[in-house]
Amino acid sequence: ELRKHQTKFRDTLDKSKEILQQTLESDPTLRDQATKIEVMGRTKELYSLWHKMETKETKDLDHIADVVALRVILTPNPPSEEEMEKNVADRGVWLCYHVLGLVQHLPGFQPVPTRVKDYISFPKPNGYQSLHTALNLNGQVVEVQIRTAAMHQVAEYGMASHWAYTDSKKRTDGGDVYNTPWLSSIKEWQDDVVCSRDFVDCVRQELLGKRVFVFLRNGKILNLARGATVIDAAFQIHSEVGLAMHGAEINGKPVPFAYELQNGDVVSILTGKGTPQIDWMRYAKSRSTRSKLRAYFREKQKESLREAGKILLHDFLQMHRELIQEASYLPQPIDIPVDDLQRMNNYLPGRTRYKEVDQLLVAIGKSHNRSFLRGIVSKIFKVPLSRFTEAEESKHASILESVTSAVLRSRSIARDAAAAAKEAKLGSAIDAATNGEGGINGDAYTMPLNGDMNYSPGISLEVADPDHLCEDCLPIFGDDIVGTRPAGDAGIGITATVHRRGCPHAERALLRSSSAAPISSDDKTSNRFTNRQVNYKPHEAEVPVALKWPEADESHQDDDDFYLAEVVLVAADRKLLLADCSEAVSRCSEIVRTGSTTTNEHAILEFLVQVKNVDELQTLMDELREIDSVMSVERRLGSELRR
Repeated sequence: ELRKHQTKFRDTLDKSKEILQQTLESDPTLRDQATKIEVMGRTKELYSLWHKMETKETKDLDHIADVVALRVILTPNPPSEEEMEKNVADRGVWLCYHVLGLVQHLPGFQPVPTRVKDYISFPKPNGYQSLHTALNLNGQVVEVQIRTAAMHQVAEYGMASHWAYTDSKKRTDGGDVYNTPWLSSIKEWQDDVVCSRDFVDCVRQELLGKRVFVFLRNGKILNLARGATVIDAAFQIHSEVGLAMHGAEINGKPVPFAYELQNGDVVSILTGKGTPQIDWMRYAKSRSTRSKLRAYFREKQKESLREAGKILLHDFLQMHRELIQEASYLPQPIDIPVDDLQRMNNYLPGRTRYKEVDQLLVAIGKSHNRSFLRGIVSKIFKVPLSRFTEAEESKHASILESVTSAVLRSRSIARDAAAAAKEAKLGSAIDAATNGEGGINGDAYTMPLNGDMNYSPGISLEVADPDHLCEDCLPIFGDDIVGTRPAGDAGIGITATVHRRGCPHAERALLRSSSAAPISSDDKTSNRFTNRQVNYKPHEAEVPVALKWPEADESHQDDDDFYLAEVVLVAADRKLLLADCSEAVSRCSEIVRTGSTTTNEHAILEFLVQVKNVDELQTLMDELREIDSVMSVERRLGSELRR
């Protein structure tokens, strides 16, 4: 039975091909405009027929539509110099539509009106272009594809092969290079999206998913993901259009921003002095649109925090100008840039972790801690911190009411912008930093002051400075921490070094503070760095300092704030173990350095990574534990890979 059907299919193919070829060869327009016309045909092989019947859940071969198919490939005459100068539309495109008209009127064939598909005007996201139609010959459906040689090259060999068919004029004009808007979208997502998983989701959902086509008033067609709203259309046109939008019309009628676009809608975006609103984040469906909105609100947040920081720093410098001139260890006279804070760029290198004064102002604006401001200015102008503390306590210094109200107003704007940016819910570490949350869910990580720590009476609780981390234990934001500084007068004005709880350097200081007997520097019971190079050089007599990490709203973390941590993994050795582990680590952090040791049965992998806080590190370690054949994952005290 199947053989009989195959014979029938071949007869239909041969007859259809002959009639179509004769019709095209006899057409005067094609003889004049096309240098080559190629007609190809095929019938489905046995396996393809079986697979189609299985997927369509049908046992009747007559219900399989594309058993017989023809393809017409046109090679138009090259354009004349006059046509190139006038930028006349591609001759091959309108020849395809001309052939479509001929195919629809082939003698003896009946066209199937519901089977016409125009992928030339509406290309597929991968760049595929062609005209599809179907004809009926004696009860057998014959599919016909019509395309140019350039379109065929793309369909068969991919978009890279299309470059050979693109003239040099199009390459140098800019704009839609190579007529590949999908490549432009990928490049835009690569620039805007930080997380690799979000980038893959953008490609899968917005490029390869179902589409909706809408028109602009100038006739341009927008190709959007299904479910897109007016906001997505505005940002698809241009980012500036989306940021300036204050209204929209669909088919001449005003619509809300939450309107979901339908095929064939005519979209008009009204621009002016509009600005994005917080609720736009709920209406935007496209990840690229949400990314642009998130960037806008993040920048707005930074501007507000920068203004708040500017007010605070200006007031502080003006209040303590004479003290800075008197107590600074810098060469006199000192230029205190009260009226032009940008001049502080000259003081930042080598004294703080901030490279530009704008970063410093944002950090000050985020912080609600006056001691942070004193500490920063103390480091910049090399003034003992105690002098600022004593001056403010003795004078009962306070910020003027006008300064306070201005700062609170700027911080209120920053909080609103941060809340809007958070609506994106991309879950990246950068979201947590820019929203001022520090990635710790708003909880302050403080070290328990229990009996084990043996603090001397009167030790105050200070805020840890991320610029002064012990390099031998590598604390990260959220660890239980303890600080150390030189005892006596040598420690005045010195910022405490931050240690992880359990760091031998901190343990020595704690033991010294609780016992009158000195501890020998070669005491091996407290030295966990035996046979290792020690980077931290402790003072001969150090005292412990009770430290806490900054609160969530005063963490003053920037996008560049990362902490080093080293993870050691033991696993049963197998193929692709390193690749699987490296992929998991790169998803959750930035890899700085790696190391590995293997035996006959086991492998030890080491990763030195950059993370924002302990939550990110815990997520990383949890993902590593889920990998097949991994037996243990531990965080190392300090780092071996940095040696």
